[in-house]
Amino acid sequence: MRSFVLPLLIGLAVAAPSSADAKTKKPDTPEDKLNCKQLTGRIQIKIMEMRGFSDRKQASALARGIQSGFSATLGNLSHGVDPNGEYQGELNMLHQYNQRLVTLGCKSYDLEAELNKRDIDDVPAPTILPPKKAKAKN
Repeated sequence: MRSFVLPLLIGLAVAAPSSADAKTKKPDTPEDKLNCKQLTGRIQIKIMEMRGFSDRKQASALARGIQSGFSATLGNLSHGVDPNGEYQGELNMLHQYNQRLVTLGCKSYDLEAELNKRDIDDVPAPTILPPKKAKAKN
């Protein structure tokens, strides 16, 4: 009896769906549908991640070359191979988000000033007021 129960329990444990599998993930909001609050939050997080990029020690060219070789061999391990290119891509994304804030009529960021701050506790905040809307003439 004992030899029958153990495989049965193991089979049930493997076959039963876990609680992580049972939960459905809420789909991400498309970038063109983000509101001011969502864009502001994404910009704040990205600014805090990017601060001090020039002060950080980067991997040597040899290490990046070895990593590039491994990514070509093993596939999809290219994160960190070109840190300057990744930084420029993230900076371009920040500028696009900031421009979207302006388009929506929200307060926007002075990105250069925020990226140059060094205090880790300084949370970025939008400081540039939205453009004033022209009054309609009657």
